[in-house]
Amino acid sequence: MGARVAGRVYHEMKPVTGDYAVAVRTGDIPLVERILPRSGVLQRTASSGTSTQIIAANVDMVLIVTSIKHPEFSDGFVCRALAAASWKKLKSTIVLNKMDLCCTKDEELKSRILTTYDRERTGYPLFPVSCITGRGTDELRKYIRGMTVVMTGPSGAGKTSLVKYYNPSLEVRIGTLNPKTSKGKHTTVAARLIPLERNTAVIDTPGLRMFSIDHIPRNDLQFCFPEFRNYLDECRFRDCLHISEPGCAVRSAVETGSISEIRYGKYVDFINEKNP
Repeated sequence: MGARVAGRVYHEMKPVTGDYAVAVRTGDIPLVERILPRSGVLQRTASSGTSTQIIAANVDMVLIVTSIKHPEFSDGFVCRALAAASWKKLKSTIVLNKMDLCCTKDEELKSRILTTYDRERTGYPLFPVSCITGRGTDELRKYIRGMTVVMTGPSGAGKTSLVKYYNPSLEVRIGTLNPKTSKGKHTTVAARLIPLERNTAVIDTPGLRMFSIDHIPRNDLQFCFPEFRNYLDECRFRDCLHISEPGCAVRSAVETGSISEIRYGKYVDFINEKNP
């Protein structure tokens, strides 16, 4: 059942998918009079670059859904989304979709992805899945059972296909890739909460070209990379940003292989994008 939202509610706190609200019945359609305090908020910098956009609220976990190919796997997108979730103290899981497309020549890429985002190294679980063969889908479903999770990922990565796999009765439109650019088309135009089973729900969101994290303060980025945490107190300088400072324990960990060079490289890129 739909509901109307009072104008003052929009002014005070614009509703987003996942919100809990107080509503009263004033006829056939309930009227939302108040949005309850939020927890578990995933946000990104809005396209204008001047404000933040809340993607979903009251979620237990973020599923970063990406594909091994078609569209190409993007470390930049994954690392940005992981950082955004970590900054809001949200648990994250990486879903590597379309594993049915993985052939012999893709084995090196698959191995590189699994090594870069190894759970022991980064703290992030990674589930290789396929909505065509069913690979890994049962394990993922068990993992998210009892939670409300929000999916984010590039257009065409298969978020809606995954929801459809878990809820075949759902009437959704699944898009195709542009044959020239191999990029996805936006088939989900607005975020929506979809129940899967008792106490389990998924928030499907529109595909993104980029997950902007301009809202995260420059000095806070280091805390958004879990694999840095064991080394932060070992740096020579308390204000170390782990770029070129002498006695940096984080860079030493990169040199010894304890921290992924790719993950560290993305951290450096994010730092350099921000003005000191």
